[in-house]
Amino acid sequence: VYREVSAAGEPDILNNLTLFQNTPNPFSGETSIGFTIPETCDAQLRIVDVSGRVVAELHKTWQAGYHVELFDLTGHSGVLICELKTPLGVRTKKMIQVSE
Repeated sequence: VYREVSAAGEPDILNNLTLFQNTPNPFSGETSIGFTIPETCDAQLRIVDVSGRVVAELHKTWQAGYHVELFDLTGHSGVLICELKTPLGVRTKKMIQVSE
């Protein structure tokens, strides 16, 4: 489950494809994932477990700029991988979900 927290372009953010570390990390339940896209494009933001099973996925067209998505990952625990995949490249980060 996800919902967009903000999607305002900010000129002081780097103009590169960047996936920021989720916050908080480690987390329990919900976590926010921030990223910057240098140009408007279709992109996929997904969370997978260490076995490669997709536990959450968001696919849409984002405008250029900084974005934050909130994911509710209740029911999953351990190491998870966040992947941002765009025509401009792929970025990944490890996340840790602790049991509730």
